[in-house]
Amino acid sequence: MDDNLSHERCRAIARRKSWLAKVIAEPLFIRAIRMNIAYVSRLFPRWNSQVCGSSAYNPNIYLELWQRQDLLVRAGLTRALVSRFLKLGNREIRNPNRLVRAVLSRFLEEKNPEVTCVATLAGHSGYVEFVAFHPTAPLLATSSTYGTAKLWRFSANGLTATCVSTLVEHSNSDYSVAFHPTAPLLATSSYDKTVKLWRFSADRSGATCVATLAGHSSRVRSVAFHPTAHLLATGTDTAKLWRYADDDKHNTYATVKLWRFEPDGSTATCVATLAGHSSDVYSVAFHPTEPLLATGSDDKTVMLWRFSPEGSAATCVATLTGHRNSVLSVAFHPTAPLLATGSVDETAKLWRFSADGSEATCVATLAGHSSSVWSVAFHPTAPLLATGSWDKTAKLWRFSADGSAATCVATLAGHSRGVLSVAFHPTAPLLATSSYDNTVKLWR
Repeated sequence: MDDNLSHERCRAIARRKSWLAKVIAEPLFIRAIRMNIAYVSRLFPRWNSQVCGSSAYNPNIYLELWQRQDLLVRAGLTRALVSRFLKLGNREIRNPNRLVRAVLSRFLEEKNPEVTCVATLAGHSGYVEFVAFHPTAPLLATSSTYGTAKLWRFSANGLTATCVSTLVEHSNSDYSVAFHPTAPLLATSSYDKTVKLWRFSADRSGATCVATLAGHSSRVRSVAFHPTAHLLATGTDTAKLWRYADDDKHNTYATVKLWRFEPDGSTATCVATLAGHSSDVYSVAFHPTEPLLATGSDDKTVMLWRFSPEGSAATCVATLTGHRNSVLSVAFHPTAPLLATGSVDETAKLWRFSADGSEATCVATLAGHSSSVWSVAFHPTAPLLATGSWDKTAKLWRFSADGSAATCVATLAGHSRGVLSVAFHPTAPLLATSSYDNTVKLWR
């Protein structure tokens, strides 16, 4: 009798394990969706209303769910948590909707992120050309018309932001801003044909101009610091590489200028001029680890340049053609061999390139904006790309590992005029957008 009970108990345990394994292998919510898609779509109506801003029913997301065998694990659901929702003895489901909702809420948060504007920064008297987050401090830099840049200190959740300093040195509109990755430096570029380097005060409540880089014959549209080397790239109708120096004794820095896309630094000396584009250079970006620079131009092309360690020589190794109009923005992915570009042709493109940059292929075209794409930015860790457009919106796109597929997962509407710049915070779930409506918005 006892042996029979023991055997029965063992069989019951085996059945429980088998059932749990089945649930984990084929999540319960997927089974529920298969049985009654219409019912589940009523439970989660936002599926039908927030797929690229379309209100049309989109069955592809359900199909994708069916094919995902790892969602329970990725959603952080353990066997113990699953057990709480099941009566394992008779396999009766205690609360299927609760389990469905628990998993789907995590999936939807990742797949179609809920993005809300948490703060609007008003203070500029002209349109805000560019926005950039400090790599570690809770600081945001913005550039605007009338020759001003501003530093904003924001709270951890992004709900509040206060202007702590206004930088006035340029004689014409500021165009671009960039924080140094490690040093207390900020670079600003301007329509006055110069780039300026600013050194922060100890409490980061102010900044002093320590160097002016002159050498361009036209307005400087873009500036970027090299991730590790003392190089700065600046871009306009030509691109230049500048080397700047860090003199500990005198505590002064000479920065690099980004014109057409070139970084270098030592004492603020131009070390290379990159000529190759046939029209203005709108954007420059350094690769995070390789000696590569990308430049986007009014001539509808992107060029990849490979430069020497000291930045004194640079060679164009690839020219990317495919956009039908000016390329306004370029951005390298932090880890993958991907480059994003935004264009006046109303699209963004993802390009996959070889290790040396000598070959690059367009693997995806992101169409969804109804006007020029002014800015592109990769999320630092998630497979997300942000785009800002003259159509007054920013969009978030989720892309595959190889970049060959990308889907719009959120449309951010709130600005009253075109979105000129987008930037992800390095660690916090914040996105900044700047606009022709003279404001900056923080989205969480």
